[in-house]
Amino acid sequence: MKKDLLLINLVVPILAILAALVLGAILLLFINVNPLEAYSVLLFGNLTSLYGISEILVKAVPIIMTGLAFTFAYRTGLFNIGAEGQMYVGAIAAVVVGLKLGHLSPFLAIPLSLLAALIAGGIWGGIPGLLKAVFGSSEIIITIMLNYVAVYLLSYLVDKPLREKSGFYPQTDMIGENAFLPVLIPNTRLHLGFLIALLFVVLVYIILWRTKLGFELRAVGLNLHAAEYAGIDVRTKMFLALALSGALAGVAGFTEVGGIHHRLLDNFSKGVGFDGIAVALLGQATPFGVVLASLLFGLLQVGANSMQRSVGVPANIVYIIQGLIILFLLGGTILARRYQKKKAKGVA
Repeated sequence: MKKDLLLINLVVPILAILAALVLGAILLLFINVNPLEAYSVLLFGNLTSLYGISEILVKAVPIIMTGLAFTFAYRTGLFNIGAEGQMYVGAIAAVVVGLKLGHLSPFLAIPLSLLAALIAGGIWGGIPGLLKAVFGSSEIIITIMLNYVAVYLLSYLVDKPLREKSGFYPQTDMIGENAFLPVLIPNTRLHLGFLIALLFVVLVYIILWRTKLGFELRAVGLNLHAAEYAGIDVRTKMFLALALSGALAGVAGFTEVGGIHHRLLDNFSKGVGFDGIAVALLGQATPFGVVLASLLFGLLQVGANSMQRSVGVPANIVYIIQGLIILFLLGGTILARRYQKKKAKGVA
């Protein structure tokens, strides 16, 4: 049994990555590009400098948080497809606090911005949670639709009420400098948000696997009816799982605003919420697996730009590789579980 679990949790993701890279190499050959040359830049080009490594970590920060968001809900048997929108509202809340209270001490401004993002993301995630708990509504459909609401809400805010005083661009003024997340390494963009993300990784692990609440949440995810029969308040746990999941995604918005942009921009995120779903699946819905998968995605996304500059390969090929990784992962997982079931029947 342990060997079968190892097959699903470790071997299948590795094989999925390798298969995606092989197929990606075939695509590169079709456009007359040497795959070895392209992959050497993609995978190793940014590992030779401190700045390159720091950029990988910067890219990984919001993906870690949205990956944790999906993982938290997934472990409760729910699919939160709304991390993108929850990240947006978290960013909105963080910017409002940064604009109004950014003059305070950093020891106040930063925690207050973080708290605002947590609350805003939690409320945005709690809406589908409440509808799921009370009416049995599909959290998948509602979280997807709330993504659009959040995107257009942000566009409205940066175009009208929160537009910078100069009025030149659809963006807010810079938040107060005391609300900036401190840079961890001089001459890089690596900020405190990376350590905050790692802190939430440990926190999510402790909650899900070391507390009574986490046991009950996972019990609901494993068998809804058995959990209800055991006396667990299933509806409350569903609401709580999606609210906490949204709060985690909201932190991604906080790190992007406080650590990178220092203001609110229209469409500042390029699918980070959906990257979180991918890394959660690749990381087998475990907090530490999410970190490793996020670092891989960060490596690919930073390496894509280097590959485009050095070899002339379109950076978008990386998104093809990411998609192939998930397709191979899902297919491999299905085959591995079928093998596991057949083996169990044979033993029986």
